[in-house]
Amino acid sequence: MIKSTILVLFTIFLLSGCLSVTKELPSYNTYNLNVNEQNVKATKYFDKSINVLEPKTITSYNSKNILYSKDNLEYDKYAINKWMDRPTKMLQKQISKYLTLTKDYKYISTSNLKIESDYNLITQLVDFNQLFEQNKSFAKFTIRVYLVNNKTEKVYFKNFSYKKQCTTNNALGFVKTIEEITNIFYIDLNNFIISSIQ
Repeated sequence: MIKSTILVLFTIFLLSGCLSVTKELPSYNTYNLNVNEQNVKATKYFDKSINVLEPKTITSYNSKNILYSKDNLEYDKYAINKWMDRPTKMLQKQISKYLTLTKDYKYISTSNLKIESDYNLITQLVDFNQLFEQNKSFAKFTIRVYLVNNKTEKVYFKNFSYKKQCTTNNALGFVKTIEEITNIFYIDLNNFIISSIQ
């Protein structure tokens, strides 16, 4: 009888402790990347279509975790800050959106279906993280771009690499800075595509 009473009291105490801990846990901050539409620059129209494939990357970069590193060797993730989607999906969507908004091309596709397009845009995400160095933090973004002419099979290649100091040394500072960098990249990417296809 005493044992069962102690067991019941212990269970109630344990459950009430778990519930209070659960109540105190903060909710996740969820972030997305966006195209700054004021930065969209139309050049001239090309009667060409481009299929933007989802970038390839290592598994650790391609999760909803926001990563940071203090020594460029060991990586960690923010506990209560997440991406809305995997970085490769966000980048594919925003690259496609930017190129579509320029109205420089016949059409831009992100479909996995076998749609005839003049070019395939194949990318490889190399860096997509926050780096802490001497009480400062930097957003690092490196992406390799392969533009493939589907008719001639000619490949145009360029490596884009950016590093910029974050506005603050936290997840929000990184998100704001990486969004600025990716918007610069969209302009640079479009200039690379134009120089390759004309």
